[in-house]
Amino acid sequence: MAESSSQTPPERSKLPKWFKVTTLVLLVLANLAAIAFIWAVQTGNTLLGGADTDDEVTEVLDPASGDDLTFLVVGSDSREGLDDLTHFGAAGGARGDVVMLVRIAGNGSAQMLSVPRDYYVDIPGHGKNKINAAYSLGGPALMVETIKSNFDLRINHYVEIDFVGFQAMVDELGGIDIAFPFAARDLKSGLAVDAGAETLDGFQALAYARSRSYQELQNGSWVSVKANDFGRTERQQEVIRAMLSKLKRPGSITEAGDIASAMGRHMTIDTKLANASVASFIWDYRGILAGSIEGATLPGDIRTISGSSVVVAREPDASAMLANFRAGRPFASQPLRIEVLNGNGQAGAAGDMSRTLESYGFLVEAIGNAEDTYAETTVIVPEGSESGSVITAALGFGVVRFGSVDNGYDAVVIVGSDVS
Repeated sequence: MAESSSQTPPERSKLPKWFKVTTLVLLVLANLAAIAFIWAVQTGNTLLGGADTDDEVTEVLDPASGDDLTFLVVGSDSREGLDDLTHFGAAGGARGDVVMLVRIAGNGSAQMLSVPRDYYVDIPGHGKNKINAAYSLGGPALMVETIKSNFDLRINHYVEIDFVGFQAMVDELGGIDIAFPFAARDLKSGLAVDAGAETLDGFQALAYARSRSYQELQNGSWVSVKANDFGRTERQQEVIRAMLSKLKRPGSITEAGDIASAMGRHMTIDTKLANASVASFIWDYRGILAGSIEGATLPGDIRTISGSSVVVAREPDASAMLANFRAGRPFASQPLRIEVLNGNGQAGAAGDMSRTLESYGFLVEAIGNAEDTYAETTVIVPEGSESGSVITAALGFGVVRFGSVDNGYDAVVIVGSDVS
């Protein structure tokens, strides 16, 4: 039941009904690592008090601005504490096996944006590499800085959990239920299940969530199905839905302390979050109970660079999704509506530019001639709009200017003399 805004927030030692219900709603934000943080809301000091803290990552986090908060949640592939390394390898150190951003707004909305671990980015001080390498090269602090510099985002909090913590939570839940249309396996991760409804223990749940060589037994033959980073993300989301379903059961609620204790031993958070009042946080963001929660994966294409398989940003989709995430807009917003003007005097320049923009998924609604000549291709957008950066990112050139945009267009693209 929703509380009146005039009432006093509950004490940390209490877990009223609305507190538990809100926790369950927040769980859908989670994806492996994130679920540790969300479940902390249910159990308060039990989890946060048992988690490790990282002072270095706290130093590179941004202070909260307004009512919105953005969390970087990371699933570390640390093998420390794993009993069976057969399918996980004995590699030392750790990388960011799961990378995602969770944005919670004070208006009752929330978004979760997953980033494929092989996303090809510029790691500050280390050049181009897969995004998960940032963790092994410089730990949580460099991971935060990499996200901020590549995606132009402010990060307010950091949450991390390792393989053992994830397995422990699934086992504390008594396993999770997944339906398999065919018998499935992954020889690398160790997944091996029959067709039909299966209850996965912590090891098998982790093997399913980490699978990138997923195969199904179809018509007597093993067939690779979505055996890549994007299929892996879908499987992770399915695991979360299964965990959420299990967590909603009364027995899981009563065993919240044991689950939180198992997670807390394998969790790292920033110092500010460790010192925060969990009850106060949920009171401030209780409006999310009636709001919408949206999830997506940052668009990309699989490429081979320097002999290594990576995921490169698919433009303009990636820039548009990030712009929507920054602004709190729905990921699936309508295509940008654009007017194209010829500003270099060359016949057909506006038409050529229109076809280029349309090939990138933009909606060109009008073509004409500019009143002046422009040396550089210029994108005019309303004050405060991020549409200009989306368009220039897709084109790979151009400058953005704020100004008046008529007829309800999202932007005006003026073709300059830099386009021949």
